[in-house]
Amino acid sequence: MAEHDLTLRMIPSLDRQLVFPLLEFLSSRDVYKAEDILKAKVDLLSHTGMVDYTGELYKQLHNVDTLPAEFEQKREQVIKQLLDSEQQTKHIREVIENPEVAGSLRQDKLQNLKLLRDNYQCTPEMVLELYNFGQL
Repeated sequence: MAEHDLTLRMIPSLDRQLVFPLLEFLSSRDVYKAEDILKAKVDLLSHTGMVDYTGELYKQLHNVDTLPAEFEQKREQVIKQLLDSEQQTKHIREVIENPEVAGSLRQDKLQNLKLLRDNYQCTPEMVLELYNFGQL
């Protein structure tokens, strides 16, 4: 059945958040060996901030109880980055979490930027930082 599966051709064109559900689906279908799917998950997630989950998958894959030191280092780095980004985006998050402001936002990106800049002192750089925060 694996010879008819198009997943391997599609994966290079997809974002990580789209690949993971495909791997989950494949693991439930027994199309590929469970170890291969697990290795693909670890490889995929090792480039994300999902350090704890990746560590659990790593333990399963390598049949170990402890993780290499780089997992703890990466975990500390991700937490620091998350806390820093959370602090940097505090103002814009408070603004857009306001139901009044959220109701004022439209599909027009330029209009939204103008509204946020003129009424709430939110700069395009703050919007970009918020986007980056969402990617963590």
